[in-house]
Amino acid sequence: MRVRARKAHVEELPRRDVLETLARHYHQLQNEHERVGRESGVRRRIEDQLLDVRERFDRLLVEWVPDPALQQAWREHLHNRAPAPPGPLGIRPLLFRGRSEAGAVVEVRGERGDELKVEIDGSLVARIVGEKDFAADIPAFRWHFDGVEYEEVFDVSNEALDALADFLGNDESPPWEHAAELLADGLIDTNAALTPRGRRALSRRQ
Repeated sequence: MRVRARKAHVEELPRRDVLETLARHYHQLQNEHERVGRESGVRRRIEDQLLDVRERFDRLLVEWVPDPALQQAWREHLHNRAPAPPGPLGIRPLLFRGRSEAGAVVEVRGERGDELKVEIDGSLVARIVGEKDFAADIPAFRWHFDGVEYEEVFDVSNEALDALADFLGNDESPPWEHAAELLADGLIDTNAALTPRGRRALSRRQ
């Protein structure tokens, strides 16, 4: 079962998280580029990847960040490894989204330190500690809260899941065209690494 995408959800795309993920990958590619020989075919492949990431970063920056000063700060972060600017706002990592038999939707998101926020139908109901409770890899994951069982649901498209599986299985470049969607649904982190929720989503897909 999937939670249908809503307009409000689309408007809350993790803009900062995507920019940070692209910048980190770009810096990793730069490090690899410096280590390989000048005439190496690997070096040329990395140069193509650098260009792809840079062009995608610039497109998203123009689309998502209207402030010229903030745009320039992000470019300094990408090209000169200056500190990442404070905006736009990031998202709180989604560790779990589930639905009860009655149709209530619960979301558990990371907060400061070890604290997690529990929201039901968009309203904050509790703050808890226990991130390890959501580290399970089983595909049919259920979580009990306040006497109610919630079955995990995902709000990510099949196309994004397929791209994520291809990335992990074939050592390809991260699926940048789906990065916002994968980050928003908690399947990858800002290092483009698979999260426990991402592993559960892929296990269910199989």
